[in-house]
Amino acid sequence: MPSAKLVIGGAAATTALGVRVARSLYSRWRLLPEADRRRIESLAEDLKDQALSLRGATDRDRAAADLNSANETFAAALVETAEADPELGEIEVHELREDLRRELERLASADIKAWRTRREATPPPG
Repeated sequence: MPSAKLVIGGAAATTALGVRVARSLYSRWRLLPEADRRRIESLAEDLKDQALSLRGATDRDRAAADLNSANETFAAALVETAEADPELGEIEVHELREDLRRELERLASADIKAWRTRREATPPPG
């Protein structure tokens, strides 16, 4: 019997990855000191709104593009916040910048395929 596959790709994969990146960025924001959180709170709320708006969006491509833009803007704000923090060293800021760059690159080059295969019974060895 042939296997059954469900392939998810294109916009759906990019959307899912965009939401995961937004969650990751939002989590980083929640760990910031209160003063830093307040300074970029409007960007955090915009990011959250963009991620949530994907659910009911009639134009999913446009909503995904808006989320990607919000992800990039918020990542830049996190880096600026880290650069302004006198308690963080140059190495820590560089590591943050590289982590965020990798996340955004993954989003930009999303070519994800997920599949589900119905398992076939394998004959016993013999």
